[in-house]
Amino acid sequence: MIGFRTLFPIALGTVLIPSLAYAEDVTSFICPTEDSAFTSIPAIQGSGEKSPFATIPTNSGYISSDEFYVKATVSQIGESLNKGFYLLDTKGDRNRSTSDGVFVYMKDLNSKFPTLKPGSIVCLQAKVEEYYGNTQLALDYSSPKLEVLGQGKVPKPERFRVERNETLAHALRRYESMPVVLDRLSDLKVTRNFSFDYDRYRNNLVLSYGEPLTKSTQLQPAGSAEANIIEEANSTNRLVVESDYKASAGVLPWLPDWDASAGYIRIGDELVNLQGMVSYSHDQFRLVVPQENTISLGDIVRKRDNDRKEAPKRTRGTDLRISSFNVLNFFNSYPSIGGTLNITCDGTYSDSCNRGAKSEADFAMQREKIVSAITQLDADVLGLMELENNGFGENSAIANLVDALNQHESPDKQYAFITLPTEEMTDGQYLGSDAITVGIIYRTEVVKPIGDANVIVMPNQQYISSQGEAKSAHQRNSLAQTFEVKGAEKAFTLIVNHLKSKGSGCLEDENSTTENVQGSCNDFRVSAATVLGDTVSKLSGMVLMVGDFNSYAKEDPIRVLTDYTPSEGARPIMTASNTYIGDDLYQEQASVVTNSYGFIDTNADRNGREAISYGYNGELGTLDYALANQEMNNYILQVADWHINSFESDFFEYGSKYTGDLQKYPNAYASSDHDPVIVDVGFGMPRHYQSH
Repeated sequence: MIGFRTLFPIALGTVLIPSLAYAEDVTSFICPTEDSAFTSIPAIQGSGEKSPFATIPTNSGYISSDEFYVKATVSQIGESLNKGFYLLDTKGDRNRSTSDGVFVYMKDLNSKFPTLKPGSIVCLQAKVEEYYGNTQLALDYSSPKLEVLGQGKVPKPERFRVERNETLAHALRRYESMPVVLDRLSDLKVTRNFSFDYDRYRNNLVLSYGEPLTKSTQLQPAGSAEANIIEEANSTNRLVVESDYKASAGVLPWLPDWDASAGYIRIGDELVNLQGMVSYSHDQFRLVVPQENTISLGDIVRKRDNDRKEAPKRTRGTDLRISSFNVLNFFNSYPSIGGTLNITCDGTYSDSCNRGAKSEADFAMQREKIVSAITQLDADVLGLMELENNGFGENSAIANLVDALNQHESPDKQYAFITLPTEEMTDGQYLGSDAITVGIIYRTEVVKPIGDANVIVMPNQQYISSQGEAKSAHQRNSLAQTFEVKGAEKAFTLIVNHLKSKGSGCLEDENSTTENVQGSCNDFRVSAATVLGDTVSKLSGMVLMVGDFNSYAKEDPIRVLTDYTPSEGARPIMTASNTYIGDDLYQEQASVVTNSYGFIDTNADRNGREAISYGYNGELGTLDYALANQEMNNYILQVADWHINSFESDFFEYGSKYTGDLQKYPNAYASSDHDPVIVDVGFGMPRHYQSH
């Protein structure tokens, strides 16, 4: 009983407005006079997954063999995306398991019935159709059987409620095609912030009931029954909010005061007094907000502890602050910026080898936002991910960023960056072979590098595809540097990592026909975790691994590095096959991981479910970590995420491609898509912290 016909609008921003002229008579339809001739909308909807009358299979679902007479009140006219209008049985059947509304599909409504408007009382004859899951009435295209009987009051929206012991999806079914309004008792929270939905081709956000959604594998081991239960619950707890027409880039039609500085929306907010029509398409329930329905900033309800905050202050006794920050493709190689080309450009610039800013203005905004964030982080040592891999010269991305930082920092807080010996670099210039790389910056007055930095080479894959083609897959190498903390007579080693992304391609996905809840290349990331674990566990002294591991807290790679213990009946964790370290074979066949390396996930260990650094597809979780050995963990005082990015709209980021005239600001918010992780270290008496 969900989903309806979707057609793209005629043009950007087009809104279908009824003509003032009367259409010619398009049908000889005569409305019955006997009440017994009519079928009620609740009876058409039924209480099941689809209408009891739609029984004949079609390419798009089911349709009825007979036509039915319906008399009801128009509650809303489709404006662009949804061609037709909504009908409401204003009396209803007082049955909470059936909807009193239904959508009527009619592509050329305005030309045939220009006087139809909300409040119109109509009589029609149509078949009942289940169109990709949505119950709707299908009028005859060439000769629609419809008569406007008169004009009544526009139906008022119902206050949306989710009843006890039912899911959001169940509640939405009984409001299907009905006008509703959200209030505090609706208890719907923003779980995905304003962004661009390519399926629907609309600017929208997503609400969930009770609280924002958390990724199942953030809480429970991937593949476990407990994780599957969370995954299923999340799938039935989503409501997309959008307009019925395509808004201009960067515009939120139902919130005119929407703004990146003061009128922002954050994950966890409630949108009260928002009115719309409950609908369904592209496998999602949707609240379609008509053009005339808007809310103000006063209708955004936000808990104080969920608002924007300054960076966490240093814990008392802190001698050293370490941070990790994915800087969202910080590239300075756009020709007018003048940065060195990265390793993938093959000596010639192209937009395809530049993943970052593609204009001076966008780059300037990106750099200002990142500098604002790092300056407020006040980190003495900072591991960075997604820097352009264009070396360590004066025109490199890391040099550009450090130069900009030092213009904002006092003389005693100046930064420098770690470089590599020539023999450790690809072609004597690059770290690894990817377009992006990791880096380390540090305050020269606080710490001093001990010896040269080292590269931990991650495994690559070499294999023959199912089509007989020779293929390869690579991972980004990790960077390790030992530092001495001045005045503390302490040394520690920092390893900065950025494991294979969840959207990449590799051998394990070559013949896969099912989606892995852990994303693509999970086994390949496990192989990287074993290489990393084998190498780092042999290091002496205090060790901290930071970075974007592209793995949620209970997914295989993090479990291998932390606390995985094989158990009888549980899904085994596997490495990838056909892996090499450089040109040397690492593992020809996939193998079962039989032990973990015992590093401590310091953030989850101290903050539990509050450890959040990333949001994707409406679900929150952690991809960014500070993994410590026990000796390092003993001196850690505080671990925190600074939620400047994961709770914000990605439309506030530096890129202008989809944001039109939306004003951007050079502040820390939406400076990236990952939150920075902060670790405060004090070298007083060790606490011998016991993880729990």
